[in-house]
Amino acid sequence: MEKVSVIVPIYNSEEHLKRCLDSIINQTYQNLEIILIDDGSIDNSYNICLEYRNRDKRIKVVKQKNMGAGIARNKAIKKSTGKFITFVDSDDYLKKDYIEYLYNMMIKYDCDIAVTSLYDNDKKKVKV
Repeated sequence: MEKVSVIVPIYNSEEHLKRCLDSIINQTYQNLEIILIDDGSIDNSYNICLEYRNRDKRIKVVKQKNMGAGIARNKAIKKSTGKFITFVDSDDYLKKDYIEYLYNMMIKYDCDIAVTSLYDNDKKKVKV
């Protein structure tokens, strides 16, 4: 099973960040590289990232001045070593088998990209 790089751009996300990170580190697919890019947060987000890095060796933390999520994602892509990449927003959380499901679909159908549905907190499907 190939390594999957999970990229999380973070800006002032302390309210939701622990739930997000817990949902990533507890994935059924465990061959992960988790890259957290703190984009100049002024709240406690960076310290939360460091706390999680100390708990899980798969986590890498990068701090940069605030330049936006796009630049943060691009920086993380350059640092990634996984065969596949997925992006997670810092206020989102994943179903336990999210990465495993996407990985298996990509292998099964020999495709370059996989997309899933998005649900809000009321479990309503959101059109994207």
